[in-house]
Amino acid sequence: MAEASRARTWLRRGLIAAPIALLAVLALTLGITLASPSRQLEAATTPALSLDMDGAAARLGEAVRLETISPEDPADFDPEPFLAFHALLERSYPKTHAALERQVIADYSLRYRWEGARPELPPVVLLAHMDVVPIAEPEAWTRPPFSGERVDEAGEAAVWGRGTMDDKGNLLAIFEAAEVLVAQGFVPERTIYLCFGHDEEVGGTGAQAIAASLVEDGVTNAALVYDEGTGVLQGLFPGLPERGMAMVALAEKGNIVVELRVEGEGGHGSTPPDQTAIGVLAAAIAKVEANPFPARLEGPFLHTFEYAGPEMDWPLRLVATNLWLFRPVLQAVLLGKPRTAAFVRTTTAVTVIEGGVKANVLPPRATARINHRVMIGETPEGVVDYLEAVIDDPRVEVEHTAGHGPSGVSPHEGQAFDIVARALRAVHPDVVVAPTLNVAGSDARYYEEVSEVIYRFSAFRLEDHDVARYHGVDERLRVSDYETMIQFYGHLIQASWD
Repeated sequence: MAEASRARTWLRRGLIAAPIALLAVLALTLGITLASPSRQLEAATTPALSLDMDGAAARLGEAVRLETISPEDPADFDPEPFLAFHALLERSYPKTHAALERQVIADYSLRYRWEGARPELPPVVLLAHMDVVPIAEPEAWTRPPFSGERVDEAGEAAVWGRGTMDDKGNLLAIFEAAEVLVAQGFVPERTIYLCFGHDEEVGGTGAQAIAASLVEDGVTNAALVYDEGTGVLQGLFPGLPERGMAMVALAEKGNIVVELRVEGEGGHGSTPPDQTAIGVLAAAIAKVEANPFPARLEGPFLHTFEYAGPEMDWPLRLVATNLWLFRPVLQAVLLGKPRTAAFVRTTTAVTVIEGGVKANVLPPRATARINHRVMIGETPEGVVDYLEAVIDDPRVEVEHTAGHGPSGVSPHEGQAFDIVARALRAVHPDVVVAPTLNVAGSDARYYEEVSEVIYRFSAFRLEDHDVARYHGVDERLRVSDYETMIQFYGHLIQASWD
């Protein structure tokens, strides 16, 4: 009886304590949410540029018509479009070329030096690349992929063609801003380097050579290195239905190729073994796809919610500002879509398979190549180890054959980040600016000896249907977005540093 009485007493106490504990947690989370200040900064107040957008759009179209393709096979490289591109820049931006010192690096890449009023200060380095990816399906394009046409649709003009978004738009936007400012007699506070690689799409040897030249010249403490990245995203987070996200990348994932190889016994298809080389390979691939890499909501993408959380609608604001409690829930939500899952795990994409050559001949070997985008904190060696453990079959050889690990991580606070954020707010006053992780690659990773402060962002709007235009069909850049990009670089170049 005494034990039963004690049990009833503890039960009553538990029933009383549980609601109290729940109320305490709710009060704590609500208090944290209400106390979380906005991380959004005021817009830059530097003057906007007076632009001739008809002329700017025409110059971008002319640049698109130069087929500066980076082929997979270096033997197929055609230098003529790149030399013509150099000439186009000189012809289109004469004042900039008269005022800045130009160097040709690695035969086709370009480096410019714009001396500042205080050259003793750490410089700023602006990056872009002049090469583009090949056209896989020209017949699928609405307009010829290298037409550079300006087309008005639904009251909105756009320049069409390969490279408008990736990355001639950024490159020429830098020149458009510089040309206007040089014409005004403007001299930047700090020396500015403009660095344009010629083969970003196939490895970035040009960017590596430019970065090495900067280090050789003593540029090892640049205040900022700035490169292409994701645009202003709409609808990425449900708590921000009406506001775009300007996600400035602090780092980028690694990009590696892992090859799976199986050696089999050739012979006639009439007397097959229990599993052919292709069968063994298929089983291995099935295991890999059934066992994705573990998810981790941390690092740069965690900072995204620190900045975006206070701007979100209720109740998601409560979740995003209390990740100490809700991180597992948010991580599960992010894993629900490929677009957001890429921010929290190493991704796996089986992209190439090679095997048999005839229906009645047993394949002597089979191979698969897998593209992995490697999370911050992981390594190519770790990816191979994980795959070997998942496949668990000695008949399958796993080898890292190409690519690189993730970049370093730049600070998400400080004057350089604030200057970028203020420039973005000047041209996109309603967006939420937040640090993030870049799931794609860029030339920026080669500049880690030049600076510890490297950011990646492209200042155009990127709607859902625009994402597929990257390296895909019907790439085009709205003229209004191009104007925004030019104005953004204008604010960035004019920025006053402490």
